[in-house]
Amino acid sequence: MGLLHQSYKTGENIPKWIVLIRVFLGASLIWKAIKFLGNSNAELVDHFNETSILSNFTWSIPIVPWLHIIGGVLIMVGFFTRLAALIQLPILFIAVFFINLKSGLYGSQSDLPLSILVLVLTIFFSFEGGGHYALDNVWRKPVEKPEE
Repeated sequence: MGLLHQSYKTGENIPKWIVLIRVFLGASLIWKAIKFLGNSNAELVDHFNETSILSNFTWSIPIVPWLHIIGGVLIMVGFFTRLAALIQLPILFIAVFFINLKSGLYGSQSDLPLSILVLVLTIFFSFEGGGHYALDNVWRKPVEKPEE
Protein backbone atom coordinates (compact mmCIF):
# COMPACT_ATOMS: atom_id res chain seq x y z
CA MET A 1 0.00 0.00 0.00
CA GLY A 2 1.39 3.37 -1.00
CA LEU A 3 2.18 6.21 1.33
CA LEU A 4 -0.70 8.28 -0.08
CA HIS A 5 -3.24 5.58 0.73
CA GLN A 6 -1.78 5.14 4.20
CA SER A 7 -2.13 8.86 4.90
CA TYR A 8 -5.77 8.72 3.85
CA LYS A 9 -6.39 5.79 6.15
CA THR A 10 -5.21 7.71 9.22
CA GLY A 11 -8.40 9.76 9.14
CA GLU A 12 -10.46 6.59 9.43
CA ASN A 13 -9.15 5.96 12.93
CA ILE A 14 -10.75 9.13 14.28
CA PRO A 15 -13.95 8.70 16.32
CA LYS A 16 -17.06 9.96 14.55
CA TRP A 17 -17.81 12.63 17.17
CA ILE A 18 -14.59 14.47 16.25
CA VAL A 19 -16.55 16.01 13.38
CA LEU A 20 -18.08 18.39 15.94
CA ILE A 21 -14.63 19.61 16.92
CA ARG A 22 -13.72 20.02 13.23
CA VAL A 23 -16.85 22.13 12.69
CA PHE A 24 -15.99 24.19 15.81
CA LEU A 25 -12.49 24.78 14.45
CA GLY A 26 -13.77 25.94 11.08
CA ALA A 27 -16.43 28.14 12.68
CA SER A 28 -13.91 29.74 15.03
CA LEU A 29 -11.60 30.55 12.10
CA ILE A 30 -14.51 32.14 10.23
CA TRP A 31 -15.64 34.04 13.35
CA LYS A 32 -12.12 35.36 13.92
CA ALA A 33 -11.86 36.44 10.28
CA ILE A 34 -15.18 38.30 10.43
CA LYS A 35 -14.10 39.95 13.68
CA PHE A 36 -10.78 40.80 12.04
CA LEU A 37 -12.49 42.36 9.00
CA GLY A 38 -14.77 44.44 11.24
CA ASN A 39 -11.93 45.98 13.23
CA SER A 40 -9.35 48.44 12.11
CA ASN A 41 -6.08 46.99 10.90
CA ALA A 42 -4.12 49.77 12.61
CA GLU A 43 -3.72 47.80 15.85
CA LEU A 44 -2.40 44.76 14.01
CA VAL A 45 -0.07 46.90 11.91
CA ASP A 46 1.32 48.31 15.18
CA HIS A 47 1.90 44.76 16.48
CA PHE A 48 3.67 43.85 13.26
CA ASN A 49 5.84 46.98 13.33
CA GLU A 50 6.84 46.40 16.99
CA THR A 51 8.33 43.03 16.06
CA SER A 52 11.40 43.28 13.85
CA ILE A 53 10.73 39.89 12.25
CA LEU A 54 7.16 40.76 11.23
CA SER A 55 7.75 44.37 10.17
CA ASN A 56 8.50 43.27 6.60
CA PHE A 57 5.23 41.31 6.35
CA THR A 58 2.64 44.05 6.87
CA TRP A 59 1.54 43.45 3.27
CA SER A 60 0.02 40.13 4.41
CA ILE A 61 -2.46 41.69 6.87
CA PRO A 62 -5.34 42.07 4.33
CA ILE A 63 -4.84 38.49 3.12
CA VAL A 64 -5.11 36.79 6.53
CA PRO A 65 -8.89 37.13 7.06
CA TRP A 66 -9.64 35.74 3.61
CA LEU A 67 -7.34 32.78 4.23
CA HIS A 68 -9.18 32.19 7.51
CA ILE A 69 -12.57 32.32 5.80
CA ILE A 70 -11.60 29.98 2.97
CA GLY A 71 -9.71 27.64 5.29
CA GLY A 72 -12.52 27.69 7.86
CA VAL A 73 -15.12 26.71 5.27
CA LEU A 74 -12.91 23.94 3.90
CA ILE A 75 -12.22 22.59 7.38
CA MET A 76 -15.89 22.77 8.38
CA VAL A 77 -17.05 20.69 5.42
CA GLY A 78 -13.99 18.47 5.46
CA PHE A 79 -12.77 19.24 1.95
CA PHE A 80 -8.98 19.35 1.56
CA THR A 81 -8.85 19.37 5.35
CA ARG A 82 -5.14 18.68 5.66
CA LEU A 83 -4.17 21.31 3.11
CA ALA A 84 -6.49 23.93 4.64
CA ALA A 85 -5.08 23.19 8.10
CA LEU A 86 -1.49 23.38 6.88
CA ILE A 87 -2.15 26.78 5.29
CA GLN A 88 -3.53 28.04 8.62
CA LEU A 89 -0.51 26.90 10.67
CA PRO A 90 1.92 29.78 9.92
CA ILE A 91 -0.80 32.35 10.56
CA LEU A 92 -1.71 30.74 13.88
CA PHE A 93 1.94 30.41 14.99
CA ILE A 94 2.40 34.14 14.39
CA ALA A 95 -0.87 34.90 16.20
CA VAL A 96 0.11 32.85 19.26
CA PHE A 97 3.82 33.54 19.61
CA PHE A 98 4.21 37.08 18.27
CA ILE A 99 0.90 38.85 18.80
CA ASN A 100 -1.23 37.24 21.55
CA LEU A 101 1.65 36.23 23.81
CA LYS A 102 2.48 39.91 24.35
CA SER A 103 -0.97 40.66 25.78
CA GLY A 104 -0.64 37.76 28.19
CA LEU A 105 -3.08 35.13 29.34
CA TYR A 106 -5.13 37.32 31.63
CA GLY A 107 -5.34 40.51 29.58
CA SER A 108 -8.62 42.35 29.22
CA GLN A 109 -9.11 41.16 25.64
CA SER A 110 -6.76 38.21 25.56
CA ASP A 111 -7.29 35.82 22.68
CA LEU A 112 -4.38 33.65 23.78
CA PRO A 113 -6.38 30.66 25.11
CA LEU A 114 -8.56 30.50 21.99
CA SER A 115 -5.52 30.94 19.74
CA ILE A 116 -3.67 28.11 21.47
CA LEU A 117 -6.72 25.84 21.25
CA VAL A 118 -7.20 26.61 17.56
CA LEU A 119 -3.47 26.03 16.91
CA VAL A 120 -3.53 22.63 18.65
CA LEU A 121 -6.69 21.57 16.80
CA THR A 122 -5.24 22.73 13.48
CA ILE A 123 -2.10 20.67 14.07
CA PHE A 124 -4.30 17.67 14.92
CA PHE A 125 -6.42 17.96 11.76
CA SER A 126 -3.38 18.59 9.56
CA PHE A 127 -2.18 15.11 10.56
CA GLU A 128 -5.45 13.21 10.90
CA GLY A 129 -7.56 14.72 8.14
CA GLY A 130 -11.29 15.28 8.10
CA GLY A 131 -12.48 11.99 9.52
CA HIS A 132 -15.66 10.11 8.65
CA TYR A 133 -18.15 12.84 7.78
CA ALA A 134 -16.02 14.84 5.38
CA LEU A 135 -16.34 15.75 1.73
CA ASP A 136 -12.92 14.20 1.23
CA ASN A 137 -14.58 10.80 1.60
CA VAL A 138 -16.95 11.51 -1.30
CA TRP A 139 -14.13 12.10 -3.78
CA ARG A 140 -11.67 9.61 -2.35
CA LYS A 141 -11.30 6.38 -4.23
CA PRO A 142 -11.75 3.35 -1.99
CA VAL A 143 -8.53 1.56 -1.19
CA GLU A 144 -8.48 -1.78 -2.93
CA LYS A 145 -7.33 -4.63 -0.76
CA PRO A 146 -4.87 -7.00 -2.44
CA GLU A 147 -6.11 -10.49 -2.95
CA GLU A 148 -4.33 -13.09 -0.95
